[in-house]
Amino acid sequence: MVVSAEEIIGTLRVLGFYDFLLPWIFTFAVVYGLLIVANIFGPVNKKISAALALVAAFFVTAFAGRQLAAFFITLFGNATVILAGILVIILLLVMVGFDHKAKLGRSSVMIVLIIIGVILFIVSTGAASGIGYWGLLSPDMIALIIVLIVIIAAVYMIMREDGPGGGGGDKKKD
Repeated sequence: MVVSAEEIIGTLRVLGFYDFLLPWIFTFAVVYGLLIVANIFGPVNKKISAALALVAAFFVTAFAGRQLAAFFITLFGNATVILAGILVIILLLVMVGFDHKAKLGRSSVMIVLIIIGVILFIVSTGAASGIGYWGLLSPDMIALIIVLIVIIAAVYMIMREDGPGGGGGDKKKD
């Protein structure tokens, strides 16, 4: 007898693997990690943090288990599609001789990552479902994004303090 992946996934779904267990583990890990880093409770930090994370994970899954699972499925699914697209772009650039070791500047990379993250979050929450994905790519939206990028780049170039042309007042030359 051959068991298909669809049957296994269906059984996991019936058992609450996606609706309860994965959101519970995710919530527990995030809350516990944040409490450990915050070190609010001093020497007994690990025990109290574990107890609070346990309680928070059960409350979250009781409150929004299925909705949270649906959100994570959409979020991580969309993130995978975007990461695959980025990988294809990188492969194409390397294929035509782009030097991947050249410095692009951390700020420009961070701006692009933040924009991708915001778009991914908006699409994953369903906020863009009424207008569809094409609404995000309308000429008006593209123009708005370009204007915002130019404004952010201009403000960054004026406000930065290192390198030629940087703002930050008069610099003494040696």
